[in-house]
Amino acid sequence: MSVLQAAADLSFWSPIILFFIGVPGAFVSLIVFTTTKQCRHSPTVYYVVGQSLSDVAILLIVLLQSIPSTSMSTSSISCKLLVFFSQLTVASAMTFLCLSAFDRWACTSRSVTVRQLSSLHTARCIFPFPFIVWTLINIPYLIYCDVLPSISSCVFTNAVFARVSVYFLAPIFSTLLPLFVLMIFCMLTYRNIRLVTHSHIQQQQHSVRARSSTWEQQMTRMMIAQTVFSVLCTLPRSVFLIYTIATVDERAMRSYDQIVVELLIDQITLFIVSLNFASSFYIYFLSSARLRATITSLVRNLFTLKHNQVVPCSMPLSTHPFTATKQH
Repeated sequence: MSVLQAAADLSFWSPIILFFIGVPGAFVSLIVFTTTKQCRHSPTVYYVVGQSLSDVAILLIVLLQSIPSTSMSTSSISCKLLVFFSQLTVASAMTFLCLSAFDRWACTSRSVTVRQLSSLHTARCIFPFPFIVWTLINIPYLIYCDVLPSISSCVFTNAVFARVSVYFLAPIFSTLLPLFVLMIFCMLTYRNIRLVTHSHIQQQQHSVRARSSTWEQQMTRMMIAQTVFSVLCTLPRSVFLIYTIATVDERAMRSYDQIVVELLIDQITLFIVSLNFASSFYIYFLSSARLRATITSLVRNLFTLKHNQVVPCSMPLSTHPFTATKQH
């Protein structure tokens, strides 16, 4: 198999695989985190719900782009909408992931002031902002993206915005900046947990245990696992984007073999970073015993309801003759 064929096969099959793996998991996350009473008391749940919604949208957009009849090159409308929503959903998903990491750092902090940043009221207020902010920022994609008839491809119609998007908006906001934020808050959260574990001040240990319920501890574990996995998935793509930007002036001098190899690396790193949007539920499931027990209980109750359905049945009624005697 040639390198070009391998890149083509990966670009065709990876969206299908990711869609059928990630979408069911995202829907299960939405059901579990929105219907379980203990989950709804955690501020992180709002960010998990926002990330799950964004993940479903991302996987659907990636799948539509791989289908010729719905790809970006079919019409001007599909070009504008798919580019716009792909930028919006990826940035929103990474923002919610960063907010989850921030919330876990605030929740595990020994500072009362910082801990107050982790609250249901704060999460409710912040929840709509990623969608609103990224919608406004990405409006230029609706204006400066269109299908070029001569090559039947979706391209930028404005050279200035093309450079801003390629060198700033797409790599910084969707990859490099979230990677930096995730790494910072992951290390800070781990440091908070270590300080609590090894502290010799019993009063502070008792206050931390009092405010950290079992479910909050499980949420912290899930978010740390998800953050570490996201960093590992995002890092290869970040390195490739930095290399692409640094060598943009050398493209004209590259040979055919170099272009094909870079195309394969592009598809591989794109597949790896896309795992970040298809794996959240499975990371949560593997890292939290409490979540596994909750899902098991929900499934058991579901099957119990199915087996305990009420069906009509006929019951024979036995009647005994009643005789009355007249008393004189």
